Amino acid sequence: MAETFKTLNTGDIPAGGYKEVEWTPDRDIIIRKGLLNERADKSLSNVQAYISIADVPYTKDFVPARAIGTDLEYCWKPNLPVPKGAKIYIKLTNSRTDAVNVDVVFVYE
Repeated sequence: MAETFKTLNTGDIPAGGYKEVEWTPDRDIIIRKGLLNERADKSLSNVQAYISIADVPYTKDFVPARAIGTDLEYCWKPNLPVPKGAKIYIKLTNSRTDAVNVDVVFVYE
């Protein structure tokens, strides 16, 4: 099966604020890669990410968003089966002094 991209955008996250995005696949999938991309190329070092898939947390309690990665070669590669209807939940908390706008990108089969 060919790899497919799914992007969830947070919109602007103000300084000190947070945004949550969710996705529920309509079929069984395997998440091959996960990336975070700030649309204005701002650093994500001071943005915290929380990821839960099918009610299983994959960040305890959070991870600096930069650690997830912004490059297809050097990113989070969970190779995680996700059943149809399972919720994929991401919360990003902005501890920067300015707003960020983040794309959450999954590569899946």
